[in-house]
Amino acid sequence: MILGIGVDIVDIERIKQKVSSGSGFKEYVFSTVEIQSCEKKSNPYESFAARFAAKEAFLKALGTGIDLSFELHHLEIYNDEVGKPYFTFSKHIKEHLLAVLGCIPEVHLSLSHSNQQAIAFVVLNKN
Repeated sequence: MILGIGVDIVDIERIKQKVSSGSGFKEYVFSTVEIQSCEKKSNPYESFAARFAAKEAFLKALGTGIDLSFELHHLEIYNDEVGKPYFTFSKHIKEHLLAVLGCIPEVHLSLSHSNQQAIAFVVLNKN
């Protein structure tokens, strides 16, 4: 059963400015592992932007929008052995999901980008 869907699109240049500003945005939004993964790319800002869009899309699918009860870096995105992106959740995120949805959902994630924009689509399913 589908619990929620979310989509978000962001301008890569905007995320580049925020990540490069030294304001703490990068550390607030992305985990250390995500930062290392993105910075290995030839254009890291495309990856940062896609991951940011994914986190926003996830919150939209959850139905809460921006939720200040946790920092976004607790909501991590990894890639499997063939490159498919997926979310991992900290204990705090799992507790939040149980409180909001009553379960830990199965999450489907799709990421894409052009030269200027990155987009993410998320579907939450009840297991």
